[in-house]
Amino acid sequence: MSRAVYVYFLIGYLFILLQTSLLPVLLPVNLEPDLLLILVVYVGLLENYIRGSLLTFTLGCLFDVFAGHYLGLHGFVLLVIFLLVRGTVDRFNTENSLLLLLMVFAGTFIEGGLLVFSLKFFAHAGPVGSLILWRLPPQAILNFVATWLLLSGVLWIQKRFFPRESIPGLQKLR
Repeated sequence: MSRAVYVYFLIGYLFILLQTSLLPVLLPVNLEPDLLLILVVYVGLLENYIRGSLLTFTLGCLFDVFAGHYLGLHGFVLLVIFLLVRGTVDRFNTENSLLLLLMVFAGTFIEGGLLVFSLKFFAHAGPVGSLILWRLPPQAILNFVATWLLLSGVLWIQKRFFPRESIPGLQKLR
């Protein structure tokens, strides 16, 4: 495993902790960004299939351990999102940060659809579809804004503390 995968895992673990314990206390119920989705899309733009698949599935299962009811549900959903992003990455310029923003926006809808499909097909969870689907448009906008804020913050930190370093996929946002 490369050093980058360990860094992604630590960031993902931090995002899971924030998303499951701190953000629900600080923010209203419907205003919580999906930080793990943002990381999965970023990893999908930069990592290869094997490392990225293992990382996203592991992070999704870890998220289920912290906050899920069905072990493996988010592992499956995030793995599919990673594979979709990775499958389209050859057709786009991955150094463009606008691509990350748009893929997170679209990934929110894909994640919601996959969650509804998985819960209906595999778990027979009842009328959960309407609960998830009506929240998708505001969640997509929220994830878009959260991604932009994260990118802006990372670029500020990079310019301030690591001016000679380059973070992959963030060159066009400057």
